[in-house]
Amino acid sequence: MVRWRRSVGGPVLEYVGRSDFQVKIRGFRIELGEIESALLGYPGIDRAVVNTSGDRLAGYVVPAAGSLLDTSAVLAHARARLAPHMVPATVTVLDAVPVTANGKLDRAALPEPDFTAVRAAYRAPRNATEEVVAAAFAEGLGLDRVGLDDNYFTLGGTSLTATSVIARIAESSARAVPVQWIFTHPTPEALAHMIATAPEDSRAEDAADRSLDVLLPLRTTGTGNPVFCIHPAIGLAWCFTGLVQYLGDRPVYGLQAPALTDPDVRVDSLEDLAARYVQRIRSVQPDGPYHLVGYSVGGQIAHEMAVQLTGVGEEVATLAMLDTHLAEGFGHTTEKPTVAALLAELGAVVPGDENAAATTDRAVEVLRRTGGLFAGVTVDDLDSVHRVFTQTVDLALAHRPSTPSGLDLLYFGAADSVDASTGVSAWRPHISGEILEHAVPVTHQQMTSPEALAGIGPVLAQHVALADRRLARS
Repeated sequence: MVRWRRSVGGPVLEYVGRSDFQVKIRGFRIELGEIESALLGYPGIDRAVVNTSGDRLAGYVVPAAGSLLDTSAVLAHARARLAPHMVPATVTVLDAVPVTANGKLDRAALPEPDFTAVRAAYRAPRNATEEVVAAAFAEGLGLDRVGLDDNYFTLGGTSLTATSVIARIAESSARAVPVQWIFTHPTPEALAHMIATAPEDSRAEDAADRSLDVLLPLRTTGTGNPVFCIHPAIGLAWCFTGLVQYLGDRPVYGLQAPALTDPDVRVDSLEDLAARYVQRIRSVQPDGPYHLVGYSVGGQIAHEMAVQLTGVGEEVATLAMLDTHLAEGFGHTTEKPTVAALLAELGAVVPGDENAAATTDRAVEVLRRTGGLFAGVTVDDLDSVHRVFTQTVDLALAHRPSTPSGLDLLYFGAADSVDASTGVSAWRPHISGEILEHAVPVTHQQMTSPEALAGIGPVLAQHVALADRRLARS
């Protein structure tokens, strides 16, 4: 099976393996042949087979004659080329794969995988905080135990399961634990240290409130230029936490609506909002090149930020949009977005009863039952988000974008986009450079789901890295 993949350098014909063996694990449909193809790309592998064991993937490799294989290096190779949910939990080296009497692969005869092989040498927790974190990791991963050096994501954790793990840790430790910490500190030792050194008691509420700050640090370390992720209409950038793992050695920040923390703030236009965000990103990166990513309305804000940055002579190396539809194509409306519409933006499944989410009080109950990133929000939080949601939609509807010179666009479109005239084609008059378009087989509300980011993340990371290299040479 092959597919065309659009890249910065042009279309690429990519072999992804056979299409005759598909499995579903943790909600993802996975072609085992695609994983086998990635493993075969490692030097010294003559044969690769991937099988399932419960809800995990197990890889088996046969070395070429004279080759010695390091399974940890093989897994690192796989992690660099596959979406996280497609990386085998373990790789076993075989002399030969078992075959049936007629010479076909005998999957049933493959040896049982040893899932402890990918785990670091076990180091037991040394204090109460480490015990809480290690226990929550083990429960979330379905393992008997997790050591201090075990990486949550290497062992099969996802951004969705991470939120419930963080909720358990926060409840057990009685401390505020921002969800982004598990992405930047994915081992029990590192995360426990962060929790232990975080503000306590009266300062804990302030620490939690930083999750609503305009500039949200998702990762502050790294040698590359930062990536700035601009919020959708709800004003929150929490949805980008799952993107961090794909972006390599560079800081990642979210931009969030100022009205979340200051209800009296006055924002008169989308240009005004973009100017505030430009000021914020320049506080951590005074000069370009800048990498901007916007989801939904956030793409429209990112475009205006690019207009303002290029207008003062700064370089915008990346402008990426996640299913951003030009709001002017929808016309004007005086209808206020409902709380149910807000829940849909948050990715919650609203019950069939139309009154189930008629108020923010009821909506909070829906979010708690749904789980995920927003399971812990309060009624006051949701009131603020609903207010921001309404304001941001109004700003977007009133905005008319200009066309800066020399600006390219990386556009990721959702499969359920019903009106192409308001999507990428609507942006062509406002982009003077090249437009690279990638289709993502999810709905608009799922554009930052693990499944979507598994496709978006590597493409975005490659685009950003190539842009940095190109500018470094010029």
